[in-house]
Amino acid sequence: MSYPRLRTFVGLLFVLAVLLAGCALPPPPPLPTPPPGTTAEAEVPSPEPIVVTDGLGRQVTLPEIPQRIVSLAPSNSEILFAVGAEDQVVGVTQFCNYPPEACADKEVVGGFSAKSISVEVIVSLEPDLVLSRGEIHRPIIQALEQQGIPVIALTGRSFEEVYADIQQVGQVTGHPDQAGQVVADMQARVAQITEAVADIPQEERLQVFYEVWDEPLMTAGPNTFIGQMIDLAGGINIFGDVAEDYPVVSPEEVIRRNPDVILAPDTHAEKVTPEALAQRPGWETIQAVQEGRIHLVDGDIVSRPGPRIVDGLEAVARALYPERFP
Repeated sequence: MSYPRLRTFVGLLFVLAVLLAGCALPPPPPLPTPPPGTTAEAEVPSPEPIVVTDGLGRQVTLPEIPQRIVSLAPSNSEILFAVGAEDQVVGVTQFCNYPPEACADKEVVGGFSAKSISVEVIVSLEPDLVLSRGEIHRPIIQALEQQGIPVIALTGRSFEEVYADIQQVGQVTGHPDQAGQVVADMQARVAQITEAVADIPQEERLQVFYEVWDEPLMTAGPNTFIGQMIDLAGGINIFGDVAEDYPVVSPEEVIRRNPDVILAPDTHAEKVTPEALAQRPGWETIQAVQEGRIHLVDGDIVSRPGPRIVDGLEAVARALYPERFP
């Protein structure tokens, strides 16, 4: 090949190389260097802590939604199961019997009183929350706090306070919607019951004596659940003027106040039959005894501050005014 032709060929190769280089994709930009102390992967945000004030005025902080809960009261267990947290419950008391299928497979940590509850058994369950029942469990609360176990005390003593307890349990267990629905259903039923007796004139409302126990003779004051139920059901508690929750009263005073209806828990059944009451000196003159208006109610549903207090209210209302609740 002659020198001119060789030079022309080399020139063509040079032009072709430039054109091919212009068509090639540019190299990718370098990845940014992560700041010191971080990784290139996205970090999962930590859960927000849950902070509540319990019934004893204590501020309790939970780092996250608890998954292992111990209940120290039957009412607490009923609330937990009602809001949908039954799978999070690992321990209950020997008196937690409702719903029976939910309680059957839970570890028993003792009875209801502080002396009957085993702190050691509770600790062995490794709970991330314990639900107690107010001041009666103060020694247990203190012992568990020393172990670093958070405790929330429920203290509801009225329908409104029970609604608040249910909402709080729903919040801390991650079931706020279910708790809200439970409360809404309870409120709707209470409204139906109170509406059914709302037009009864005050002077026609039945006078009611609720017997808690017979020796000593004990009744329920106006600030107890049964006291509230009597009022909401359209009755008049003959001891609605006392300050104590469960005062001891004299048989003579019951005779003097002469109730139209006598109520008692079913656990006290053998003491409040018409025959047994008629044997008490002077009680044969009481209107309720003469007419046989003596009714037993489920002791659990009228004394446990949980979702079934509405069942208790309905039972009381039906006992007083059966014709209004067909």
